[in-house]
Amino acid sequence: MGYKLLGFAVWQGAKWYLRRKLPGASRKLAIAGAAGAVLVGGAAIALRHSNGDD
Repeated sequence: MGYKLLGFAVWQGAKWYLRRKLPGASRKLAIAGAAGAVLVGGAAIALRHSNGDD
């Protein structure tokens, strides 16, 4: 449950930040950037766990 809340907070924070920093950009671009950051973070965590560094 903690990771779900953390993910929600990060997602909302990223959307808020990108909307403030990129007011002229389209909403889809901002959300795509945030989703990309989440995917990169998830991949890093998955690689860490696959190496046995629990």
